[in-house]
Amino acid sequence: MATLKVKFISTDYLKENTTIEENVDDHKLVPFIYSAQDTHIQQVLGASFYNRLKEGVVNNNLNSDEEDLLRDYIQPALAQWSFYEVYPFLNFKATNKAISKESSEWSQASELDEIKYMRQSIRDLAEFYLKRLVKFLCDYTHLFPKYQNPDSKDNLPKNSKAYFNGVYLSRQKPKWDIPTYNEPDEGPDGCYDC
Repeated sequence: MATLKVKFISTDYLKENTTIEENVDDHKLVPFIYSAQDTHIQQVLGASFYNRLKEGVVNNNLNSDEEDLLRDYIQPALAQWSFYEVYPFLNFKATNKAISKESSEWSQASELDEIKYMRQSIRDLAEFYLKRLVKFLCDYTHLFPKYQNPDSKDNLPKNSKAYFNGVYLSRQKPKWDIPTYNEPDEGPDGCYDC
């Protein structure tokens, strides 16, 4: 099956739901919508359910639960992840001559520390929306058969972790008896995985 090129949000939606200015060219944003959708959203949904939603958009046959999921949970998370991905590149232009930094006579370039701080703030918000999406999917798994029972050859299984802290801590009990912190228990049985 050929890979479908489907965006779950438009550039207008991205601009309306982030601080990206209206004058930013859409063609600069579109690649980052695709990459955020493929890397962050697909990872949570799993390839089977992700592809089902893309096919449903193309064929206009999403059921009401899938439409609600897309509108209320996937789109807000995708907008923030797209903003996170595009943020460092809004001020740069890649041409056949060089990578150049754009500026105007009425603006001042930001310092690297300011950019890192702002990007981390965007990531925090994106992770919040992704956690909302994961929690909803875990609570209402029965509404989405392709999420609950992915294809056996699903090349990207779903991952119900919304946050990444940069350090991997094994879930196995260490040989020494020192408690470690992993992720808060969210489910009724103390397990956040669906």
